Amino acid sequence: MNAVPEISLPGDQAASLRKETGWSALKHLVRAALFIWTAMIACPVRYWPVEATVDNSWVFALNYAAAHGLAIGRDIVWTTGPLGYLVFPQDIGANLAHALVFQGAVWAILIAIFTDLFYFAGVSLRNLGFFTIFFSLSAPLYWFNYMGVENLLLAAVLILLVVTRRRGGLGRYVVALVLAGVIPLIKLTGGLLACGAVLGFLLDRAIRVRKQATREIILALIVPLAAAGIGCWLLLPSVDSWIGYLRSSIDIAGGYSSALSLSGDPVEFGGVAEIGVCIAVLLFVRTKSDRAMVWFFLALLTIPLLISVKHGFTRQDEHVINFFSFAGLALGLINLGVPARGARIPFVLLVLWSYALISAEYMIARVGFRDAVGEVTGWRAPALAWKALSPTGMRAALHAEDASFPVKARVEPEIRTIIGNSPVASLSVVYSGAWLDGLNLKLYPVIQRYAAFTPYLDGLNAAWIRANGPAFLLFDGYAIDGRHPWLETPAMWLEIYRWYNTRMLGSHSLLLERRAKPRFEHLSLIRRFEMATSSELVIPSSPGSVFWSMRCAYNPLGRLEKLVLRVPEVRLRVESVSGRGGSFRVIPELLSAPSIGTHLPSSLAEFAATLNAEFHQPPLVSSISFEGSSLSAYQPSCEVDFLNPSGQSE
Repeated sequence: MNAVPEISLPGDQAASLRKETGWSALKHLVRAALFIWTAMIACPVRYWPVEATVDNSWVFALNYAAAHGLAIGRDIVWTTGPLGYLVFPQDIGANLAHALVFQGAVWAILIAIFTDLFYFAGVSLRNLGFFTIFFSLSAPLYWFNYMGVENLLLAAVLILLVVTRRRGGLGRYVVALVLAGVIPLIKLTGGLLACGAVLGFLLDRAIRVRKQATREIILALIVPLAAAGIGCWLLLPSVDSWIGYLRSSIDIAGGYSSALSLSGDPVEFGGVAEIGVCIAVLLFVRTKSDRAMVWFFLALLTIPLLISVKHGFTRQDEHVINFFSFAGLALGLINLGVPARGARIPFVLLVLWSYALISAEYMIARVGFRDAVGEVTGWRAPALAWKALSPTGMRAALHAEDASFPVKARVEPEIRTIIGNSPVASLSVVYSGAWLDGLNLKLYPVIQRYAAFTPYLDGLNAAWIRANGPAFLLFDGYAIDGRHPWLETPAMWLEIYRWYNTRMLGSHSLLLERRAKPRFEHLSLIRRFEMATSSELVIPSSPGSVFWSMRCAYNPLGRLEKLVLRVPEVRLRVESVSGRGGSFRVIPELLSAPSIGTHLPSSLAEFAATLNAEFHQPPLVSSISFEGSSLSAYQPSCEVDFLNPSGQSE
């Protein structure tokens, strides 16, 4: 055999080839590192212990409901859908095992999408680098208040739409639509964000190709609805459950603007303006040759960004992280579609620097330094995934704090003895301790009373008390945001007053026991009149109970405030017979349900006396009035009714 001749290259060409090969290997290594970092941030593994906090109580309730076969929309309602408990599982029933399987499947889907993005979408390494950094700074969005997995799926939808716009691919578009249909099964408002993005995609498509966009429009009408429909068919017991979930979620989302509104530092709106400038710089500076993509991003991101502002600033506390984190995702997406090259690079770096400073300020203040570092580096979720590989150790860690559960979040031993194994529901804001106390807990439809923001939601709980109320109720007397505990859910308390008596007042809990028959059958109208919101409502004295209701309508300004951002809080002053007054936050829409008048209780002891079977309590309240200009969003007068109980059984 003839030897293959050895080919030699001149020294400069050989050095150039080695340099090119080394540079190529380095780029592959950097791309792989960015891919791994992104996949770690996108890890959806989450699980939580049972804790004595307000938010942990609704997390507990949804886990408890899932473990006991209660269906969203039929038995309970919340802002989450039938898949919701799988994104914040607790070790109750088989929830943890089911959730880890679900979360693992979601991670596999996300990794597949990022593999397409990093290796098949034709995005330059420089643009991928900028995207990854912005994506890392958006990480708190995927951890907010026990939720976040739905936002990871939203990010996947947005990425697929961007890549579809750049590279085409019907498969990418269909997968994006399927995920957009799955998100509402976790959280309806997340589905609204995805819907807004799809509408923007279709708008851009229709403007560019006109009639050729018909296929994409038809798919957008069919695929998400089919995905959501199949999910509901598999996860919900009936069409009525799906309708109940939609109706209640819309009511909760609609009532949020007035019921949980909270103003904060006005300077934070300067941060919103600065984010707007950053987005404008990325879109319009040195992008003349890429203007088609610029207009695409404006169409894609406008609705989600506006919704994020409302979500972040209606309750201007840690919720603002929703907007600032979503803005990071938006900036990252722009870097996937608009090339970072030449004279444009300094502007991209300037935006990155500005956003990093804003993000760090809000992230550390709202999330905490340790969690912020864990989320941005992508280590927090994989660490949980690693611990999940040892189920025994994971469960031991989840239950490690059970023994130190606060005493005031537990039921007093003497009350626990009375309840025994009888069914009981908790009216308290924090009631996750019921699991540790081994109570036979029953859940009313709106699982946290404070979230019954509208007459419809308050009515769901009232109807449950009337028809399905358990043998016992527990109440700790607390309400969030300085609300009045009775006026927070007046329709529900009306039914509690009709059907329950005080059984025992403990050191920090009130135990109520169901009556054999209601205290009275119905309420009869005494008087109806118009009252100026600036006036004082004097409660007529009576040896028995007098009830009042008030119907106050929004004015045009209030309707606009509710739609755009938030309605200012409304406060009611309750003047006691003894001359002492108290100021409480109220939701005027809920005051249309009758509330007890002269005996309106505020403290736990007053609740115990008012609900006493004998009811010989002297009058507590002389008058009520709205404070200051708190009703600026409402009409200048309200319609008031005074009512008396009729058909009393006592």
